[in-house]
Amino acid sequence: MSDSAVNEELLSKIDSFIQELKEMGMPDIVFAAASPEGGIAVKYDGEPRAILYLVRTLDLNIMFDSMQQMAMEVSILGREDNS
Repeated sequence: MSDSAVNEELLSKIDSFIQELKEMGMPDIVFAAASPEGGIAVKYDGEPRAILYLVRTLDLNIMFDSMQQMAMEVSILGREDNS
């Protein structure tokens, strides 16, 4: 199967999933995925202000989670001496 066929199949599955979510009463949807090779798929559907709110909230959640993870690493491994 060629890369374009795989991409078309993947995009079709994402579109179907988004449609299912909308049918379940979720009008505002943001979907993002990345491949190990660096490929990125981003799809969104809904009211633009709601989409922006979702993206900003996701951004903050990821930032806070990564900060907590770094704090845990420091507490477990100790702080590096950079002097």
